[in-house]
Amino acid sequence: MENGQKAISDLFESRRIFNIPKYQRAYAWETKQLRDFISDLDNQALGKDYFFGTILLQIGDSEGYFKIINIVDGQQRLTTLTIFMRLLLDKLDSFGDDVSILRETYVQYRNEYKLRVLEYDQPFFCKCILEDCEDTESLIETPSQRRLLDAKDFFIKDLEKRTLEKLREIREKIEKAKVLTYAVINNAEATLIFETTNDRGKPLTSLEKIKSFLMYKVYLAANDPESYLRTIQNRFGEIYRDYEETIQNITGISEDFILRQHYIAFEANVKTDGQKDYSRHLSLIKERINSLTASPATFADATKFIDEYSCQLSKTFAIFNQVSQNLRGNLLNLFHLKKTAHFWPLLIVSWKHDNSQEHSNFGRVTKLMEIISFRVYGIRKRKLTNTTISKRLHELAQNFQGDFEVLISGLKDIVGEFCSDREFQERLISPDFYEAISENDLNYLFWQYENYLRQTEYLQDELIGFRQYQGLSIEHIIPQVPRQIHPWMPEGFWGNYIHSIGNLTLDLSWENSAKSNSNFDYKYNYFYKNSKFRCQQELITFTNSDSSEWDQTSITKRQTKIVNFAMMYWNYQSR
Repeated sequence: MENGQKAISDLFESRRIFNIPKYQRAYAWETKQLRDFISDLDNQALGKDYFFGTILLQIGDSEGYFKIINIVDGQQRLTTLTIFMRLLLDKLDSFGDDVSILRETYVQYRNEYKLRVLEYDQPFFCKCILEDCEDTESLIETPSQRRLLDAKDFFIKDLEKRTLEKLREIREKIEKAKVLTYAVINNAEATLIFETTNDRGKPLTSLEKIKSFLMYKVYLAANDPESYLRTIQNRFGEIYRDYEETIQNITGISEDFILRQHYIAFEANVKTDGQKDYSRHLSLIKERINSLTASPATFADATKFIDEYSCQLSKTFAIFNQVSQNLRGNLLNLFHLKKTAHFWPLLIVSWKHDNSQEHSNFGRVTKLMEIISFRVYGIRKRKLTNTTISKRLHELAQNFQGDFEVLISGLKDIVGEFCSDREFQERLISPDFYEAISENDLNYLFWQYENYLRQTEYLQDELIGFRQYQGLSIEHIIPQVPRQIHPWMPEGFWGNYIHSIGNLTLDLSWENSAKSNSNFDYKYNYFYKNSKFRCQQELITFTNSDSSEWDQTSITKRQTKIVNFAMMYWNYQSR
């Protein structure tokens, strides 16, 4: 293939099959990039050259009559173009245009599709994107497959409203569009000319930037760059796959987040870094590598560092994937509390070093993390931005080499120092408990209490999941604004009892609203007695046996039971 500018139609010569190598990221374009794609076509005057961009290619092997062309840069644009052309040609065909030659050029030549995406997405791409299949939604297995289908649906809707004349204009614009191609011979040449910016489409992620940087620097420093480049490419292929699988199970985890946690766990040093901003983790890695490639005398050190860094980074992404597939028990509870950010370096290293059966040591560590999350951050209200605690957690991760007893001792020290048993109990019996604790932490506490009752007092009951019932809320047994003031309520009752932990119970939002401001007798007979929650059914046991009245004595008795449960369940010293 000759380098230089050519028409899109010439690029898609019939016997070429474009292949996306496994070290590339999966399809990532979203609505913004798709709109830009359409907007560029619409705003291009017919008869004027439209520049599609630069495509970096690597000539591969032959398969029969076909030449395999690996896409080094430009895979997102070519994938989008292939999807769009398939749909555009179908639309033109429905109007009676003969598009058979164009379909062979852009979509499928004889029995071979013209584009091969990443291996794990290829069957879906062929069956559901380049063809049509029933029940497509049920076949989606990866986030990239979802984005591929979204792109198809986006273009279907856009093309549906266009006239035949407009459709033909778009076809002509694409056929005559210019593309600048550069075909490289090997990985070293591709690394040398690869640019880390693009004018259109989705900006390069931090992961793509560090991949490009590592490959460029090892090209400069290594005696045999080709073998190192292949190794790095293979590792990043695994990294992209692990990341795609991770975000299916854990939402909100970005590539940059994992890179940062990896840096904290394996590259940083809390004691010597001082006030370094770990959000600059990529810059810090680049600074370290640049210092090693500044002189030929340290090229070997630079090559070794890059090799070890990419190897460990691949393992970290694999750990994130493995952890995401084991969200149960203490680990799942930790995620329910929504305060995991500072714990990830410890999660990484403790999973990595745990060779025990069923990761039992990891389970012990995650239980203490859950205790810190609930007691220190939730009940004691230590701020998540508290650098003293985060530094302690990071230091434990950085120093950990597999001695779980030392690690567990360090985590216990954090609980004892930042939320002792005395402080924990004082917060639990506080008269303004309801107002002092976040909604999520309140729901979490009473959900755990509910399952405790099911385990210890109602042995035939199944445990309930935290999200099993949508819309968990907290119900005031004596309402915050009652319909009537009971004569037994002493002066100061509202300030001392209404928001007490003993006057609260788990509920569903809609049932909470239905109870309104009714008194206890009404709520018990019409709601609590036949509730699906055992923590509501048991309320009658705390009332005065003669009057079945819910009063300050009832609240105090129930407070004692719940506090005793909490002190037992979140007891850190026995872990």
